[in-house]
Amino acid sequence: GKVKKMLKAIGVELKGEEKELTGKQLLKRVMQKWLPAGDTVLEMIVLHLPSPFKAQKYRVDTLYDGPLDDKTAEAIRTCDTSEGAPLCMYISKMVP
Repeated sequence: GKVKKMLKAIGVELKGEEKELTGKQLLKRVMQKWLPAGDTVLEMIVLHLPSPFKAQKYRVDTLYDGPLDDKTAEAIRTCDTSEGAPLCMYISKMVP
């Protein structure tokens, strides 16, 4: 009835056992198929965040605690991946 009509209108097709879902599980599956969050978030990142090469020029001040005029800071700032460039690692703890 109404659900089939709505699914057709938004272009979502349920298969197999998905057709048996009801309530919250049905809503969750429909939303996953209609607006896949992972793909959407990745597209927003690509479209709206600066490239690492551009961003490192101003991020180095926040990411690096050492002297901002040393070899490591300069390598971070320029995204230097050449042989002999300092190896840097940044570990961030995300707290909900």
